[in-house]
Amino acid sequence: MINKKQSTKEFSERLKHVIAALGTTGREFSKRAGIGYSTVHNYMHGSSSPTLDNLVLLAKAGNVSIEWLATGQQSSMGSIDSDVTYVPFIDHADEMLKLDVQLIDVKDLHSLRAIKVNTDVMTPTFLTGGVIIIDTNDINLTDNKLVVLKQSGNYLFKRVQVLIDGVRLLSDNDSYPPIAVPFEDMKSINVVGNVVMIINKIN
Repeated sequence: MINKKQSTKEFSERLKHVIAALGTTGREFSKRAGIGYSTVHNYMHGSSSPTLDNLVLLAKAGNVSIEWLATGQQSSMGSIDSDVTYVPFIDHADEMLKLDVQLIDVKDLHSLRAIKVNTDVMTPTFLTGGVIIIDTNDINLTDNKLVVLKQSGNYLFKRVQVLIDGVRLLSDNDSYPPIAVPFEDMKSINVVGNVVMIINKIN
């Protein structure tokens, strides 16, 4: 049986994971949850455990189930039905996309983010107005993988071609020229995640 100290520590780790997965800070998350920052700070550092009311607020703010946040036993994000997960949009975490988990082959559903496509750079692979799902845990640049990058606050959608001296970032739309990145410049690339699903039509 896990003692209270261990249980509190494990809860704090799950909470930190949720906050990190949302790409936000503890202070911003506390505002979103409607709980004082000092209280959330104590939860994050394992100094105290939440009341039931606060647990509900934390789970709702983090788009996770109360059961998973409290015990770690359920992995479906914000879902009562274990066959369904709710994926937050990357810059609009209050907007969710409902997905069948059987359609996605990833270990951690909490790492998934949805992005609306607002460019024709990858046409015909994915279309303007469609949605892509990315795995933010997978940031490796692998040959022929579709990736989302971030540069100067903007998202870039590219296909990776690995070269001897670096990588070439390709667009599936031939109107856009490839971008060559030498290995020494790789640290300047902010890889947000690899594409795991493309949804070209949203009802």
